Amino acid sequence: MIGSKSRSLKGFTLIELLVVIAIIAILAAILFPVFAQAREQARKTTCISNLKQLATANSMYIQDYDEKVALNVTTDTATFFYTWQDLIQPYTKNYQLVICPDSPYRDPNPNGFEYWMSYGSLPTAGSFGFDAFRTRTSAWIQDYVPASVRYDGVEGYGWSGDQWYGWPVGSAPSKSLAGVARSAEYAFIFDSGNFDGWHGVYGLDTGIGWCGGWVGYDYSFFGPMPRHTGGKNQCVVSSRRTDYGAGMYNIAFLDGHAKSFKPGQFLKTNPSLPDTLQYLWPND
Repeated sequence: MIGSKSRSLKGFTLIELLVVIAIIAILAAILFPVFAQAREQARKTTCISNLKQLATANSMYIQDYDEKVALNVTTDTATFFYTWQDLIQPYTKNYQLVICPDSPYRDPNPNGFEYWMSYGSLPTAGSFGFDAFRTRTSAWIQDYVPASVRYDGVEGYGWSGDQWYGWPVGSAPSKSLAGVARSAEYAFIFDSGNFDGWHGVYGLDTGIGWCGGWVGYDYSFFGPMPRHTGGKNQCVVSSRRTDYGAGMYNIAFLDGHAKSFKPGQFLKTNPSLPDTLQYLWPND
């Protein structure tokens, strides 16, 4: 007679399974934010790389155009115009460079206008008849910068046909490279909700501290937009005081280098000219 041999199988108990599931949940809770931060850092790095390449393209434009910075906007009719992003395309040959991966608007089609909504550069205040732009006197922005501090852009414009938004009919020259006092300290191109940091289309003498937007799109901050590292892509009146300081923005300087700033760090006044912004004052 052939004998039989029994074998018992042991499985996990319910308590053991629950412990394993709890451990997995804890690890996921720890690691998912790390992965999200890594993805955000990658987007931020791509954005700052784009800015460096745009600054390089502008440098090539400056060399070819008598040391003059590209115009902020120019047109031959009131219904069709070019922004500085279009004017430097012969040097970049890639509209994808003017798209920040952290922007909610990422269509690089030059026949649309979402490509305006990633990076900005300031027009000169003189384009609108002002001696300078000034920070807003609203209480919330004074958490980051004093009221009525002067700053200015370097890009001129040319506009024919009917007046369009804040742009007057006429023209104003861009600054020359030699006309910028400290190119290594001048914030030339930056994260923004519009190609002009909203200073041109609104045409106001006060800028930083306001919010602007196109119809059908979210409002965003005038000037640099702190959309990275925990920042937001919109300006909400009820929470803008804290939202503005939560993120960071990338800045490309006129000499070509780029770095990231917290708003309070960037919007500091010039020690030698205390009523001006150190990184947005191109004049002597």
